[in-house]
Amino acid sequence: MKKHILAIIFISITILAWIISWPHLLDTIATHWSGDTPDGYSPKLIGMLLMVGIMIGTYILLNVVPKIDPKKENYKKFSKSFMMITYSVLVVLFIANMDIIATGLGYNLSINRFSGLLVGILFLVIGNYLPQCKPNYFIGIRTPWTLSNEEVWRKTHRFSGKVFMILGIIMCGSIFAPVTWESYIILTVALGGAVITMLYSYFAYKKEIF
Repeated sequence: MKKHILAIIFISITILAWIISWPHLLDTIATHWSGDTPDGYSPKLIGMLLMVGIMIGTYILLNVVPKIDPKKENYKKFSKSFMMITYSVLVVLFIANMDIIATGLGYNLSINRFSGLLVGILFLVIGNYLPQCKPNYFIGIRTPWTLSNEEVWRKTHRFSGKVFMILGIIMCGSIFAPVTWESYIILTVALGGAVITMLYSYFAYKKEIF
């Protein structure tokens, strides 16, 4: 139970913030932005249920995964790294909730202008702990080649940790780009990272086998 206290605090603060602000929110609130400009709206009930639901659901999922993974024993070997990644995701979702509430109350925090920074920091955290991840079916670079060979898994995650750190720095730097570019930079960097790490795992496997 002790390990869940911080998560419970974050989730409780989020729910309390929604409850307190509820009477002051318009019936329709902004839930999606393009740069600093809202371009997606939802009824406030849907917005609250969606955002809080994603936060709670993600945390529950990340705690259930180690129990149902066929390689669940490996999670004990990188429990600290897994916990840090879990809480990093939770913090990002907490900030997203606070931003939607604040915007709904008429405050322009411009957090969305710094979405690249938030995602970049998340990439930096993941990149820092990725090399410590042991073979499993849910967390990390899970390709047919990493899952079939532990040495390929190890090499791929050492390499991918460096890639994520570099991509995280690029994402953080996106705050200096024109606001209309930010979402494209994030998407391009994320897709690029996925392709690079996947290709590396393939070539690492070929080298290991042959």
